[in-house]
Amino acid sequence: MSTRRLLLAVAALFLAPAAALAQHPFEVVGSRALGMGGAFVAVADDAMAVYWNPAGLASGQPFGATIEWNQLHFGNQDDIPVPGVGRGSSSFSSLGTWPVGLSFGRFETHRLVLGPGGETWSETLDTREYGVTILQTIVPGLVVGSTLKYVRGAASFGPSAGRTASEALQRSADLKRGVTGAFDLDLAVMADLEYVRVGLIVKHMREPEFGDMAETAITLDREARLGVAVLPTAGLTLAMDIDLNTVDLRGGLRRMIAFGGETRIGSRLAVRGGVRWNREDSANPVTTVGASVAVRSGLWLDGYYAHGRDDMGRGMGVALRAGY
Repeated sequence: MSTRRLLLAVAALFLAPAAALAQHPFEVVGSRALGMGGAFVAVADDAMAVYWNPAGLASGQPFGATIEWNQLHFGNQDDIPVPGVGRGSSSFSSLGTWPVGLSFGRFETHRLVLGPGGETWSETLDTREYGVTILQTIVPGLVVGSTLKYVRGAASFGPSAGRTASEALQRSADLKRGVTGAFDLDLAVMADLEYVRVGLIVKHMREPEFGDMAETAITLDREARLGVAVLPTAGLTLAMDIDLNTVDLRGGLRRMIAFGGETRIGSRLAVRGGVRWNREDSANPVTTVGASVAVRSGLWLDGYYAHGRDDMGRGMGVALRAGY
């Protein structure tokens, strides 16, 4: 089977033209990826591939590791509480080898949403993910990968209180939460055509649900993203990612497209930048910048900063990344 036919077959098998209800945005972790605007599905060639594209582990070095921390903001935190404003944090650690990866991540999101009576309520999801990644080469240059995860999540939903959005989001952490656990699965494929790479990932195949009440439960529904990367010369990467389905974060519909680039300057510095926007609301693009500094051979310190109009999509993060 040709590479093109396999990619089409995977997409047809897992995609559905329905809106999906999810809480954590895709761009919640990965300092290098987020420095490129989130255009990373076809680039993923380090230990963060276990999140962005498990099949990408085969494109990197035999051993890699990463540990990182991120902060995210959505909307004006100092204004009055209104639906759509939120904030989040994440931490992630991973080890990657050929053909196995291990990962642990914590993702926390607080968001103001429209309540059942039209008022503003708070919604929170705090998850911990324990993952094992497995790779399989189909033919030279074509790899499929999967990350099996056990996800333990605590969800809450209730009336917000506070003079500002920041106060309301802070108090949402005190809401009673129902804790549940579930297994989940990400599936991905990477086609390496030397100067062009094509990646596809479908996250949350098992669509885990968190919360102890059906009417307020939070579901991580299936998300699909396609990526294309061009490597015209050594040290230069240009990339594009596009969501193949629409997700509903309760703060609005979301279907992202991202463009990014990365280049090395000498042996100790890499710089990157990108832009992404929601195709359902193209008026608020998010621009990003990032850099990596080699602490020593095989060990990099990564950082990024992102900012959108009206503080939509503001974020920052740092990571320590190793590859040998």
